Order: sequence, then C-alpha cells, then structure tokens
Amino acid sequence: MTGSVHAKHGKWHTVVNSTDNRGARKQVWRSTGIAVPKEGTKKFEKSKEEARAVLNMLLVQNMEKTYTESCNTPFCDYICEWVDISKARVQPTTWDVYKHMTDKHIYPYFKQAGTLLGNVPRGIIRKYYADKQAEGLSANTVIKHHSILRSVLQQAFEDGMVAENACDFVKKPKRKKYIGNYYTADEIRTLLTVTKGSTIEVVIYIAVHFGLRRSEIIGLRWNAIDFSDKTLTVKHKGTRATVAGKLTTILSDDLKTDASYRILPLSDEMVSYLEAVKHKQEENRERNGNSHNHKYNDYICVNELGDLIQPDYITDVFGKIIQRNNLKRIRFHDLRHSCASLLLALGYSMKDIQEWLGHSNFQTTANLYSHLDPRNKRNMIQGISNALA
Repeated sequence: MTGSVHAKHGKWHTVVNSTDNRGARKQVWRSTGIAVPKEGTKKFEKSKEEARAVLNMLLVQNMEKTYTESCNTPFCDYICEWVDISKARVQPTTWDVYKHMTDKHIYPYFKQAGTLLGNVPRGIIRKYYADKQAEGLSANTVIKHHSILRSVLQQAFEDGMVAENACDFVKKPKRKKYIGNYYTADEIRTLLTVTKGSTIEVVIYIAVHFGLRRSEIIGLRWNAIDFSDKTLTVKHKGTRATVAGKLTTILSDDLKTDASYRILPLSDEMVSYLEAVKHKQEENRERNGNSHNHKYNDYICVNELGDLIQPDYITDVFGKIIQRNNLKRIRFHDLRHSCASLLLALGYSMKDIQEWLGHSNFQTTANLYSHLDPRNKRNMIQGISNALA
C-alpha cells in the first residue's frame, strides 16, 4: 500500500493507493485540512511535512486494518478469488489449468488445513509440496502448483495482507528434464503408410513434416498456404478449454510466443499433397450439400462432413493406430520431437531447428534435443584418438 500528498483547492490532500476486493487498483483522496502556503517558502515545506505525517498515519492504519482482515480470511478462499480475477488476464486454456489445479488439489488441501491468509507459514507450503509428490504428482506438476501459490501470495504481499511471500523461502521441487521419444525416418515412413486414408491422415502428415504443435495444426487455415510462393504460415491455433462449464474449442490468433508466428517453406511434393487435400474437401462439400458443416470451410484439418478435428480426438485415434499396427509407442507430441531429430540427422543446426519449431529461445531447443545429436561426441572422440596417435 502506497500513498502521496497533493495540493488541491488550497488544502493538502492525501492519496492512498490500494486495491478493492476484486483486485482492481483504486485511489482514495482525503483532505488533511492543512492549508497550502505559497510555494517555495519555509511554511510551504513545513505544511507539506505535516501532510506527509498525516499520510503516514493513514497508511499505518490502513495496513493494520488490512492485516486484521487477512488474519480472518481463509487462505483457500483468497486463492479462489485470485483464480477468478486472473480469468480476465490469461488465455482460456491457462485459466482452465489454474481452475483445475486449484479445485482438485490446492483449495481442498488448505481448506482442510484451516490455513488463514494472515498466517501462511513456510512450513505449510513445504509440506504441501511434499504431500503432493507423495500422492504421486510429478515434480513438474507441483512446480505449476508452486507458480500459482507464489502468485497468490505475491498479490497478498503487495496489498499488505501478508508480511512475506512464504513461497520465496521454500525450495520448489527440482524440475525433471523430459526426454521425449521419437521416430526414426523409417518409422515415420511406416506411420505415414498406415495412416493413409485415416481420419487423421492430414494431421499426421503436417505433424511429421513441420513439427507443428497440435494446437497449431488444428488452427491451420487455407489462407495460411501460399501455393504460388510455396509457403505455410503459422498464425492461428485451436485449443480446448472449459468455458461456462462446457468443454469448448477456442480458435485464436494468440499463439504461445512471438516466435510461434513463423513462415515455413513447402516442397513441390507438399504443394501437390495439399492441393489434393483442398480438392477433396471441395468434393465433400458438393457431395454433402446441406448436411455439410460450412463453419470450418477455411480450415485444413476437418473430417468428411466439414467438422473441425478436435484435439482429444487426434490423441485418441493416434494412440489406437499405434497400438493396432504394433508401432513403437509414443505420444502425438513426440512427432514434433521426431521432426526435430530428423532435421538434426540431416545436419541442420540447433538454431535452424529453433526457428523451424517456433521456440522462443535457443536454450529451449538445446535442452530438448542436444542428446539427439551424436555428431559432436563422435568428433570429440576422433579428435582425442588423432591427438594420441
């Protein structure tokens, strides 16, 4: 809580900056009754100091009042309020994650513990992390819980409702590096063969050739394909989130990072393939007539009736195809890793792959795929052998 003093209508006024119960910033003006003498005089400076003394007294009173209120506020309720308020400033899919984690884990835990906002000891945060990992949650998932709790307490700290952010003094779980599985070139060729003619054929084709995220594939529209310049522009996405209690597909131009917006080249073979897909969709629209869903005419990944292919459907069908054809079990997202691994094997640099995949920074790409590149190690051991020969 902060404040300042200002001259207004011949009197010094205090201005106290605070937030309302919805987290919105507000200013409270109050007259001190102290007259404002001519500026530049000793009386002016003295009166200003008197006004500042009044301001300091108000700030102390407000902080004491705020702290008293926080002492009686259940921590679990304050967390829920924070989640509700965050809905207006984060993407729907992000808020859906916040809501799920809070409802299923965070709220019940601190409600049962009876923790009050005015007394959130470091020990209860530390115990929460340990208990959740003991329940079987991964370290990476608990780190996401930590992010929520830290943000909640930081808001409370800035509003003068807690003396400290307890999360800043507790070690969060150590993130475990995920090493994604991937398909070799031969395995990718096999996958393309067995998915030929399936409902997710086009999805698979795009995934293995471009390494796009699932959301980026779903969001691909025909206006992203330039058949003349032979390019594909990633600029739209499709995700699933709970809106008003209903699982909904959200189509948006708001991609994950600025680097996600990218233009990729098309080979002659890719142009021919996509032209054939477009022609097939036009035939379907003509054949289906009024039974066709024209809402998604501009989208590439639709079924024969024109319905947009959904994220969960892709994951489900992909897993069944893998199992039915006795292929190596991988996640759909691992096709992105497979594309990266193929590019590495072809001799492209990490910087090239970073830009191809749309990673926001080089370190992300290096952390994910450095273990897939054996060339440097081979060069190193050969160098040692040559030096000792």
